[in-house]
Amino acid sequence: MSLIKTIGDYLIGDNGGVVSITGAGGKTSTLKALGKIQSPKTFDYDADYAFTDEGDALLHEPEKGQSVFYAQRALMDPKKLVSPRTDVLSLLIKRYDVTIIEADGAKGLPLKYHSDRDPVIVDETTAVLAIMGASSYGDIVDNSCFGYESTAPVDMKFINYLIKDGQGALKGMRGRALLLINQADEKTLPLDEFISPVPIIMGSVKEDRIYGRKDI
Repeated sequence: MSLIKTIGDYLIGDNGGVVSITGAGGKTSTLKALGKIQSPKTFDYDADYAFTDEGDALLHEPEKGQSVFYAQRALMDPKKLVSPRTDVLSLLIKRYDVTIIEADGAKGLPLKYHSDRDPVIVDETTAVLAIMGASSYGDIVDNSCFGYESTAPVDMKFINYLIKDGQGALKGMRGRALLLINQADEKTLPLDEFISPVPIIMGSVKEDRIYGRKDI
């Protein structure tokens, strides 16, 4: 079965909602896949409409079936996109059946240890998808985990620590929650050794393939 369809059915279903994606190891790829955003155009996104100015985003009146991408240009670096203001997001959410939000950043690393400032989970969030990258397994923490310094290996002990710790992978969970272990096409982790209070699905967004699941 399709990984993306399984995630979409579990988190969104037929009633729509607001999904916040957190963590590392494939957030942007998952967002694109869930939103059916396809080939690169501007900032590596292509949707029916793409906005990088809040005025333009607020003026747009979406029609049924449209996909719309919006991120704000950084004032100091026009090539960089940053999160919209939360009050603007709240206004936009009311106009769409499904809103998918990339709620934090990890600078391309496969794991994330959150700071006090992130993830930014808006009040309207109905589901959260946390992502961890399997490609980190066996590497050194310093090389793999944004926000955490250690020369220890990334093993199941460290992965379960990230799942359990309040600043780790599941920070910000609310509503319907799911943990995706992405990049299973690169490395397959022992699913039975995961200790998680939320359901887990192991798969590859790139292949749109499920490798295993736990409590889902």
